[in-house]
Amino acid sequence: MRWNRWSCILVFIFAISLGAGSMAAEDTPCNSNADCDNDEYCSKENKCEDSDDDDDDDDKEVLGMDGEDLGSGALFLLIATVMIAVWKPTFKWLRKNGSEYFNVEPRDFKRKLGVYNRKFMKVHNYIGFGCVVVGTIHGYFLEWHWTLWAAMLGLWILVISGSLMQWRWPPKKMRKGARLLHLQRTITIIAIVLLLVGHGIVD
Repeated sequence: MRWNRWSCILVFIFAISLGAGSMAAEDTPCNSNADCDNDEYCSKENKCEDSDDDDDDDDKEVLGMDGEDLGSGALFLLIATVMIAVWKPTFKWLRKNGSEYFNVEPRDFKRKLGVYNRKFMKVHNYIGFGCVVVGTIHGYFLEWHWTLWAAMLGLWILVISGSLMQWRWPPKKMRKGARLLHLQRTITIIAIVLLLVGHGIVD
């Protein structure tokens, strides 16, 4: 069933740990570079520090958030975006049984439900756009594996195609193609799997 497949996807997303990182080693007193490891040097404060500039990426900030904070934000936005997997079957059930279940007039109930659904879809698109923007900045700050960039490409495809479905200016044929592309669950599944694999590699 569709519901079971999407439920599994949600469970996978909650398992992603973007904020997890290895604990930094304690500072080691030194008098010269010889007292430090090969990839470290002795600083003026007589502490062994990494000789590369990898940690400099973590110091970059956007609106007071560093790379890891942006990763956590992207995760929450991703979870919020895929909540459509919960809403869609709920919407179909309400459209079919809602008026009888709540004992209200069917036509008015379906009209209000349709208005709410259109608003939900707009919010879904905005959150999805925010997710890929924040996620892309997160990847720019940190050294991402190619699998993560491939996943982000898939998410961008979903966001752009979803936006084309909502806009009125593209030709009908283009909107139809965007709909077929956006509803391809394969892209979503592959993107999420690549996110899991990629973060398993870089963490």
